[in-house]
Amino acid sequence: MLNRLFDFLQSLKLTVWLLVLSMVLVFAGTLAQVDKGIWNVMDQYFRCYIAMIDLPVFFPRSWNVPDIGIPFPGGFLIGWLLTINLIAVHSQTFKVLAKGGRRMAGLVLFALGILVVVGVMLGWGTAPVAATENDAFWRVFLRLGRGTAAAVVLYAACVLLYRQRAGMVLLHGGILFLLIGEFFTALFAVEATMTIKEGETVNFLDRSQQLELAFTETSHPDYDTVTVIPQKLLRDGELISDEHLPFDVKVHRFMENSNSPRPLNSMPPALLSSYPEYEGFGSRQYIAEAPQVSGATGSRNAQAVDVELMDPSTGKSLGRYILSLWMYPNFVNRTWDMPTHITVGDKTYTAYLRFGREYAKAPSGNPFSIKLLDFVHEKYEGTQMPKDFASKILLVNEGDGVERELRIWMNNPLRYARRTFYQSGFLPDDGGTVLQVVRNDTWMIPYLSCMIVFVGMTAQFVQSFNRYLRRDA
Repeated sequence: MLNRLFDFLQSLKLTVWLLVLSMVLVFAGTLAQVDKGIWNVMDQYFRCYIAMIDLPVFFPRSWNVPDIGIPFPGGFLIGWLLTINLIAVHSQTFKVLAKGGRRMAGLVLFALGILVVVGVMLGWGTAPVAATENDAFWRVFLRLGRGTAAAVVLYAACVLLYRQRAGMVLLHGGILFLLIGEFFTALFAVEATMTIKEGETVNFLDRSQQLELAFTETSHPDYDTVTVIPQKLLRDGELISDEHLPFDVKVHRFMENSNSPRPLNSMPPALLSSYPEYEGFGSRQYIAEAPQVSGATGSRNAQAVDVELMDPSTGKSLGRYILSLWMYPNFVNRTWDMPTHITVGDKTYTAYLRFGREYAKAPSGNPFSIKLLDFVHEKYEGTQMPKDFASKILLVNEGDGVERELRIWMNNPLRYARRTFYQSGFLPDDGGTVLQVVRNDTWMIPYLSCMIVFVGMTAQFVQSFNRYLRRDA
């Protein structure tokens, strides 16, 4: 069966075709960033099985080419086909030569190598609260050393199973491991931010690639109740009902980007003629759809949603509102805070279109929080270059008995709760910090795969060089 599959793949010259398809996809995705933000392009072209390539990306925008979507193999599909092709070639080219006890010993050693790889990925033997070492060089060197240890065990197994071809087998295995790791990284890696003012304690993360419409009931003086509508429901024309809300939410328009709020009385009459009659900030500020920010700065797109609240029993309008990310304080580094206040009957609400909120929890399930004790932003004299860019924090997890003062600074993150907290930015007048928070359970795969490939290449080179010396002797 594998022989037939290999012959079929070879007859199609699949590797060549996949490389051509990948180059076309990268070319189209790069051109698409003229009009769209990088994250939208990633989702539309690369992190999908079937990409829809917009025909106008290949032409000058002044030509007004019809906006037609062309189905094309997406990044996931091309990646999996490359993986299948590599496995087929590997199984056909590299045969297990060991038999009997040697074969059994090789399989046991291979299983041990896989166990070491899993242990390195899961961080066995590392501290649960890992404040980064002072020297970034030794930190990276230690990770590469752990990857080398795993690679050496796997190489020993390959020597028993494949003999002189062990180096090539290990090299191909490292490449395959990298491909599969990138797929799972794209699927499961999560990026977020944590914005904290000096003296403030924060227990949640902002998932910047997800949005939600949040209604917080503030009628009770002792507690608030939050009802969240996820972005996937905010579709044009959708009528959303929730048992926790005394009104339905009708979505008139979801906008991929909106302009920063401007005084309504300063706008040209031509724009105001078609501007809806909003309640709240929309009645005083002009907020409307704007072209997407293109390229790598696309993460700064300020999505907005035009909604109307409806009485569920009578269908009567309770007011129309425009809510934009510009109103959410963590989007603008705490320079603005524009909550929309809504009163329905005897209940009052504040509403935000905000980043998806994830409450901070350790693997044990216990919540944790971070308090910013001090933020330092020193510059070299006469320049704007940061000299010291650091956050002194207090990490508290009462359920797990954790209470530690730690320091996070440039290139020296904190690792805790399967997340990495990087020093990323700061609030105006150095009044607080912005931490980039990344959860990527496959973050060690590049270190591991690189060392597996390195050990395989080195072994293959040494074997080839020895054969060359013996031949000329």
